[in-house]
Amino acid sequence: MSIEICIINPYSSAISNEKIKNCALKVSCKDSSLFINKKNSQENYFDLHSESINISKLLKVVEINNSSDAFIIVSFEDIGVDTIRKITSKPIIGLGEASFYTANMIANKFSIITNLSNSHEALKNNLIKYDMDHKCVSIKSIEVPVLDMETMSKSNLTKLDNEIQRTITEDNPEAIIITSPSIYNLSKNLSKKFNIQIIEGITAATALIENFAKLDLQIKKFATKPNRNFGIPI
Repeated sequence: MSIEICIINPYSSAISNEKIKNCALKVSCKDSSLFINKKNSQENYFDLHSESINISKLLKVVEINNSSDAFIIVSFEDIGVDTIRKITSKPIIGLGEASFYTANMIANKFSIITNLSNSHEALKNNLIKYDMDHKCVSIKSIEVPVLDMETMSKSNLTKLDNEIQRTITEDNPEAIIITSPSIYNLSKNLSKKFNIQIIEGITAATALIENFAKLDLQIKKFATKPNRNFGIPI
């Protein structure tokens, strides 16, 4: 069964797009095709506020896309996912939701290591919404911008190593979600190094959304509300 998955990356750069696609290809089926939308994206990392006020751009991308069978939003805060689900019946998922559900299936408790601490509030709110706040034992940060992780410098890797060790020592999770997208190979190496399951968002989202599309599971659409009748009925 041939499936086209559209990946919408708001933190767009040539390097990040290529890494994201290669990462998704590691877990997608051979007969599935991956398409990374490069329109309406921003070359530099922007904050949660910028994401929130630019949901209309994400909506437009999905509205004009008639060929894809499913969508992945490259955002661990899952910005716009709920809104987009109101305009399409096709499966759509964000990296945060995909990672949380994956962790929930393999661990009784998990931790999250983010790039920046300014995302913590959004993640906490989403954990409550998904009813997983009791499973998450900690949210920590390495304070390295998303696009800076593309270089995988020695200093950034050291920060990540130290935070993983601290998280294991202090919180004793059974799995760790790292919110740096497209670090599949690194996550596998870290998993072996620290003897703990490391979950990477792109692969988690690709595996889940591909199976939703294969099962032909679509979002329930509600009937349009009737026009309101003003005045007092007689």
